[in-house]
Amino acid sequence: MIRTNTGMLDPKQSASHERRSYAVGFVISLCLTALAFGALLSGLSATVTIVIIVVAALLQIVVHMHNFLHLSFSAGQSREDLLLVLFSVSLLAIMAGGTWYIMSDLSGRMHQTMTHDAQDHMPSGD
Repeated sequence: MIRTNTGMLDPKQSASHERRSYAVGFVISLCLTALAFGALLSGLSATVTIVIIVVAALLQIVVHMHNFLHLSFSAGQSREDLLLVLFSVSLLAIMAGGTWYIMSDLSGRMHQTMTHDAQDHMPSGD
């Protein structure tokens, strides 16, 4: 925080504000995690459970960016913060997409091999 009429940062107020931000983020993260587990264990329909978990996960991302990474798109650093987020999302998309492609290709190859092996071992109608 800035000291009154000096423009200088007050380390005690800054540290206090940061601890409060971490504590609030931690409590909200715990609540969102408990919500996701509660939805899973409650016996709701699969669609409702998935929607609740996805919404909780998206809110969890926002809470982490705001409270732990201190990313705010309202200040002067909004362009740098946006570039940081976009770069991180693009890396995650490349890794997730690559993993998905590799695993689906591997699955296709294994099913193809299993089908050919099964046809080779089928008894002929002599």
